[in-house]
Amino acid sequence: MLFTKSTAYTLQALIELSKFKKPVDVNTLSDLTDIPKPFLAKLLQNLSKENFIKSFKGIHGGFMLVKKPEEIKIIDVFKAMEDKDSLVFYCSSNNTNCVRNRSSICSTMPFFSMLEDEFLDIMKKYTLADAIRMKADK
Repeated sequence: MLFTKSTAYTLQALIELSKFKKPVDVNTLSDLTDIPKPFLAKLLQNLSKENFIKSFKGIHGGFMLVKKPEEIKIIDVFKAMEDKDSLVFYCSSNNTNCVRNRSSICSTMPFFSMLEDEFLDIMKKYTLADAIRMKADK
């Protein structure tokens, strides 16, 4: 999986949303996270479509987590936010991504493929609650 700014911002937004028991509007969340409001609004719409958060309209509207942080797997957040297949390294285990069309003789592809598999196994173990806890421990 290629990690982008979208994924980092998404985790920041989810961590902040976890602190509230009521809907949080985009302006407040943008101020708390220092994420540009238009970009954040787009991320929140995507998170809502993927059922990580719920949107509420009206004067007291905003966004709230749908699930408890312990129920939100980090790997699922990444998969929801990134348009690409699960790739840590661009070529990794997907032969069609070889930039030189030489995957059959590539000497690094098996190594990157193994690293990707191990990394994804690790990512499956962590939840939003773990990310929140790690931030609190710092």
